This record gives sequence, C-alpha cells and structure tokens, in this order.
Amino acid sequence: MNKQIVSLASGILLLSSCGQIKSEEQRPLEDSTIIETDLDTATNLQAYAKDRKSSSDITAKLPKWVSDSKAIASLISENKYQIEDRLNALFLEEDFNGDGTKDIALAIVETKTNKKGFVVIHGKTFEVFVLGAGTIFKDALDDNQDYIDVWKINRLRENEPGITEEGEVLKPLILDNPSIEIEASEVGGGQIYWDGKEYAYFHQTC
Repeated sequence: MNKQIVSLASGILLLSSCGQIKSEEQRPLEDSTIIETDLDTATNLQAYAKDRKSSSDITAKLPKWVSDSKAIASLISENKYQIEDRLNALFLEEDFNGDGTKDIALAIVETKTNKKGFVVIHGKTFEVFVLGAGTIFKDALDDNQDYIDVWKINRLRENEPGITEEGEVLKPLILDNPSIEIEASEVGGGQIYWDGKEYAYFHQTC
C-alpha cells in the first residue's frame, strides 16, 4: 500500500511541476496540422459506472473484431488483467501504428496489484501491448497510471513541447500517426505514441 501511495504521489508531483515552467518553447504552436486519417474515433457515451463491471460485460460492448479475438481471451486469462470502464470513452479505436488497419486501446488493471494502465491491440496482427498496469513502458513515469482520468485520440502532427523528470524542456513532438493523449484533470499529461518499434510516452508541459 505504501509503495502505491509513493508511486501515485511521485507521478502527480512530476505532472504538477510542468505548470511552474515558463519558456518561449511553451507558446502555442503555429503549426496545428491534423494528421490525415479516414478512421474515426470510436466513442462510447455511456455514463461512468461507479461499480466495476466484469471484463466479460465490457468485452461484449467492444467491436466484434476485438471481442471475438484470441488477443482478448489471452489478456484476461488466469485473471491477470481485468478490462475496466473507468474512462470515457470506453475504448479508443484508430490506426495508432500507421499500418492502415484500426487498432484499439482499452483501460485495464492488474488484478494482483490493482495497478492501472492501458492495452493496445493491433488490428492487423493482434499483437498486444500492455502499457502500465504493472508493466513499465518506454519513457513512462511509472508502471501505474491510476491518476489518469482523461484520455482521447490526438491527431495533431506537431505537438506541444515535453519535459523531462529533471525539468528540461524538450522540443515539440512530431508524429506520423495518431496518438493517445492522457492526462490528470487540471494537472497535466502527455502522449502515448508508436515510435516505429514500440509504444512510448512523451510527457508534456501544462
């Protein structure tokens, strides 16, 4: 329990620090080009349920290509992970890796530790990528994203500058494909994006 509290506090402190940094690089970008895509965001406007539904109930609401896949069955086998409906939309569907086929992102929790995170399933290959939920991924702040309460698809090609754990301001993030924008309300967040080999996190300033 203490480790989870320390982990949550460190994540929020780093997110909060971005609001204290002011520089010329943080001004709104003039280039707000949207990444062109023919794929639509899948939204689910159902009211947020206070009680966690079972993974089977949630799976039934997913696109058929996902619910019928072995990838989902493998993910929740042996009760290692549970799919959650803690975020609105229930899922995000887009071509995140640029292979021309829709992929899907879902919120999950590692049942043993209660650590929260996400999973991305590629629509063409059905590869499964666990991001957080007890698994650290490239440049992530932690292996637990339980402080994230907002997510959406980002289609901007040029994105706001980032910030390192040491407070160094990074150059704007240039993307070839849509990314998953995550944040803690009124605190800050960043982008989960495909770098050509794996999913990585780019922490942005507020």
